[in-house]
Amino acid sequence: MSNQIPESTYDLFERPILCALSTINPDGQPHTVPVWCDREGGYVRVNSPDFTRKARNMHTGSRVTVLIIDPQQPYHWVEVQGHIVEIRDESHGSWDHINSLAKKYTGNPVYQSYNKMPENRLMYVIQPDKVNGR
Repeated sequence: MSNQIPESTYDLFERPILCALSTINPDGQPHTVPVWCDREGGYVRVNSPDFTRKARNMHTGSRVTVLIIDPQQPYHWVEVQGHIVEIRDESHGSWDHINSLAKKYTGNPVYQSYNKMPENRLMYVIQPDKVNGR
């Protein structure tokens, strides 16, 4: 086990594969949801509206896990156990980030929200503590 994302798994972050993000609810129960994610250097990044359960579970220092499994090769996967080191708002690129994820996952260069209300988007930067994968 390492605290660095192996190069052999970089392709999982570059392809439009949904990631499973696990956070911890206030009662201690794990909360896992599918999210879009990417990698910047040695960090994993996810993005969320601030009103979601996952967003309410994440603050600087929160422990999280991201799991990506290649749908064509199920034994090609990466699990990143880490903690939130930075939370960026709109003035620090959160909307640019969600737009780049939209391009990657949908082909549309602008994110289209499914919510009817305005969204305050936040980008969460995850520092790996333990990384497993093949």
